[in-house]
Amino acid sequence: GGVSEQGKEDALGAKAAEEGKRLKEEQRYLRGLFSGGTLCAEALFLLSKKGITAWSNIHPDSKLKLVDLWKSREHCLVDLGDDVFTVGRPHPMIDPTLRIERILREAEDPETAVLLLDIVLGYGAHPDPGGVLIPSIAKAKHEVEKRGGYLSVVASVTGTDQDPQVYSLQKEKLEKAGVAILPSNAQAALYAAMVLEKGQKI
Repeated sequence: GGVSEQGKEDALGAKAAEEGKRLKEEQRYLRGLFSGGTLCAEALFLLSKKGITAWSNIHPDSKLKLVDLWKSREHCLVDLGDDVFTVGRPHPMIDPTLRIERILREAEDPETAVLLLDIVLGYGAHPDPGGVLIPSIAKAKHEVEKRGGYLSVVASVTGTDQDPQVYSLQKEKLEKAGVAILPSNAQAALYAAMVLEKGQKI
C-alpha cells in the first residue's frame, strides 16, 4: 500500500513544525533564490494563495516589483536569471556564483527564516548544481546558528536519474547538508510557507 497522501502530509507538517519552532522571534521572512523564472513565478503565485505577499523582480503587480534586485526586502523571491544579473556572465543554471553570494548575504539578515531554492538538472545545467551550493548553505546555517537562530533551507530538484547530474545523488547530498527536499517546486513553496506558519511568523 505505501504511505497514504494524508500520512505524507502529516509527516511534512510535523517536519515543518520542527523547523518552525527553532526560528527566533525576529526571523519571519522567506527568501527565494531561483535560477528558473517559471519556477519563481509558480512559487510567487502559490505563496500569494497562502497569504504570503512577496516582493519579486518578476512580480506581475508593479507595486510589488523589487526595485533594487541586489537587496531583498521582507518576503522576497528573486529570479537570478533576470537580465540584470546575467549581463556579462553565464545564466545561474550554469554559473552558481551569484546564488552562492546571495545565500550568504541572506543569512546575514537576522530576519531571514527560510531560504527557498530550485535545483535544475539537465544537459547545459551545472554538472553538480546541488553539490556546488552545499558549502554556502552550510556556512549560512552556521552563521545563523551562531546568532542563536535557525535557518530553514528548502529546495526542489527538477530532473530525473537519467539526467547527467542524477536526481537521487543530488537529493541525497542536499539532504545530508540539512536541506528539506520536496518532490516539486510547488510543494517546496508550500512547505516553506508551512515552516513560517508553524513558527507563527505570518
